[in-house]
Amino acid sequence: MIANSTGIVGRNDHEIGIVGVPVTEGKWVGKFPNELSIPVKIGSDVWIGYGSTILSGVEIGDSSVIGAGSVVVNNIPSNSIAVGNPARVVGKRFQSDADFDEHWVILANRGFRKIAP
Repeated sequence: MIANSTGIVGRNDHEIGIVGVPVTEGKWVGKFPNELSIPVKIGSDVWIGYGSTILSGVEIGDSSVIGAGSVVVNNIPSNSIAVGNPARVVGKRFQSDADFDEHWVILANRGFRKIAP
């Protein structure tokens, strides 16, 4: 689930460091996607809270929760609860590995599949 006002945005969408080139004329991701775009990977069974920002190049692991208003600048492991700016892991969604594994056995039987390693 991805809540309202969440943004998945690039880190390098606009080239701003070319000497003698104004920002308005620099490279931008729309014309140079192969150079400036970095994929985002969001796992299965993830909840991203209201108003969060996910920067390009990050991976959010399966069954993780991102708290409202968080700014995700680094990878978030599976089964994590992450909050803040920058987002940091503050706990686990399922406290035991056995519960996490059982959760995924049940989901797999319902046709869900893990995305993140």
